[in-house]
Amino acid sequence: MASLYSVRDLFVICALTVFIFVLPAKAFADRILVQGDSNYPPYEFLDNGIPSGFNIDIMREVAAIMGLKIKIDLGTWDDVRSSIEAGRIDALTGMYFSPERAQLIEFSTPHNIVSHTIFVRLESSIRSLDDLSNKQILVQRGDIMHDYAVKHFPKATIIPVESQIQALKLLSSGKYDAALLGKLQNLFWATKEGITNVMTIGPPLKPTEYCFAVRKGDKKLLSQLNEGLSLLKNSGKYDNIYNKWFGVYERKSIYLEVIRYISWIMAPVLAFLVFFVFWAWLLKHKVKKKTAELTAELLERRRIEKKLIKVQSYLTNIIDSMPSILIGIDQNGFITQWNKEAERVIKLSMKEAIGQPLDIAVPFLSEEMNLIKNNKKDRLKQVGRKRSWSKDGEKLYQCVTIYPLVANGVEGAVIRIDNITDRTHMDQMLMQSEKMMSLGGLAGGMAHEINNPLAVVLGSIQNINRRIFSDSLQNAKIAKECDVSLENIQKYLIKQQIPKMLDSIYASGNRAAQIVSNMLSFSRKSGKVLECNNIAEILNRTLELVSNDYDLAKEYDFKMIKVIRDYDLDVPAVFCVANELQQVFLNLLKNGAEAMFEKKYSDSSPVFSLRIKQKGYTVVIEIEDNGPGIDEIGLKRLFEPFYTTKKLGKGTGLGLSVSYFIINEQHSGTMEVSSLIGHWTRFTITLPLCDKCE
Repeated sequence: MASLYSVRDLFVICALTVFIFVLPAKAFADRILVQGDSNYPPYEFLDNGIPSGFNIDIMREVAAIMGLKIKIDLGTWDDVRSSIEAGRIDALTGMYFSPERAQLIEFSTPHNIVSHTIFVRLESSIRSLDDLSNKQILVQRGDIMHDYAVKHFPKATIIPVESQIQALKLLSSGKYDAALLGKLQNLFWATKEGITNVMTIGPPLKPTEYCFAVRKGDKKLLSQLNEGLSLLKNSGKYDNIYNKWFGVYERKSIYLEVIRYISWIMAPVLAFLVFFVFWAWLLKHKVKKKTAELTAELLERRRIEKKLIKVQSYLTNIIDSMPSILIGIDQNGFITQWNKEAERVIKLSMKEAIGQPLDIAVPFLSEEMNLIKNNKKDRLKQVGRKRSWSKDGEKLYQCVTIYPLVANGVEGAVIRIDNITDRTHMDQMLMQSEKMMSLGGLAGGMAHEINNPLAVVLGSIQNINRRIFSDSLQNAKIAKECDVSLENIQKYLIKQQIPKMLDSIYASGNRAAQIVSNMLSFSRKSGKVLECNNIAEILNRTLELVSNDYDLAKEYDFKMIKVIRDYDLDVPAVFCVANELQQVFLNLLKNGAEAMFEKKYSDSSPVFSLRIKQKGYTVVIEIEDNGPGIDEIGLKRLFEPFYTTKKLGKGTGLGLSVSYFIINEQHSGTMEVSSLIGHWTRFTITLPLCDKCE
């Protein structure tokens, strides 16, 4: 009986264990684990430790409609995002859709469209996305705006932080330049935290679908959430939840925008009205005062009128005869003087220019206008402010001098602009020539130092080949003295691929010797004899030579390039070394061809434009391609020895340097390069004419 009782007790205990532990565990397993961001109001956040927000209300209503048992936890966004991607939880209350994320996660139909915007401080000069380049931009780490900023602002410094409120507070404190954040969410934070020194700018940024998210492959749960969301919207409860969380902030956002636009419109209107009232009062006062004086002055004015016109005409002729641009402005920045050189260069007549604000008539002088305004008190002469600007793809240089006018009650300034393009080019050419001469001397010294050990290496390789692989009697004799046959030695070395290694060393040594030879050309004059040659014939022979250049691996074929020749027929012969000029032309044509085949053409094709013309006592040769162009840093270093933009092993970086020395040092000419990124590169060679070739 005792034994039977024990068995029954054991059975009861087991049943209770199943009821207490197994059934609740199964029930717990049926619950859907949902997570969200603990710091993303008003969408989702912890309110005294309890999940709250728009997303939470929507998820709970959908779960209630579909009879789903859910458990909602909120945490940091990085942890939440990694959990759903790893499949450790079932769903997220809210996540922005993107094609990249959709590869890892399933997205429901959107339950909201969220707009982001740019937040800046009130005193910021940033007014649009274009102003964000090179700025410091705050984003929430892992947020969709983090991905957006990294993709669209490569030159900016991206500052990721843990939460959007942290980003907003950092911006408000004066740190960093801007923040890319959710608009309504951060208007919520600004109101809650009492932040009043930030504002939004620009139109809504990247409106993004905000959805539920489930584990990859969980189509059943995704379908239930979509169905529940549809039923919720049809019931009208969705609108109530939306107005509960967003209605007040949307109205506030619209109100602030209206106030801002009204301020922008009314500020200049009020300023104009104040100015107009003041001007009318001043005019009335002056008219009353001067009326009595005008009668007495009338005869005197008539007498000096002719003399004044004569003097004014004389001064105008002097100003118009100046080779510099002369512009006079009054204290308000309006143009009062405009000479003929200004008309010619700026393409604006005196009639059109007089009375206009300087920064509108001449936009490229806006910086000088700001300088004049800031310098009203000091009245200091600003001398020789060098500036550059582009005209028809050509870079021009100007020297701007500002003379303040303070005598005889006249306030304003005279601006003189001198064209110093030619002088700047001469300075650049002189600096380049001096730099290349210094580099040439250095290269020559290095080459002499390298040549001697290089000769020993090449000679030793030849001796090794003769003493091992030559079937001479002496080699056989020495091998026999060592109790080994010469044939076995050769077989062993061939088996170990020693001959290939020696050949590789010898080939590399020869390549190094060629580089040394090119380096030596920097430091010594050519010993070749100069003769009278037709430049067009040399250039055409070079084209025939390079036309056979192709590379099947790169789908590169010079014959696919269109060549446009523009040669003057009466260009005299030039005193030169034909082979050296052909080397220069070959370098330029091959480099240009390779560059063009790296560019993708949409509505055009690779083209070389070759020009030969006489200019004074020189012959000018231009070789221009419509390739990708060269940036400003590349233009400055292009002729330096060993400078190359090609991949390692594809070029020595000496071709253009040697070409530069051939033209400048051995032919007393000049070689220049200009380029427009994405459009063209032009090499201009100038060679002097010689009486011997006439």
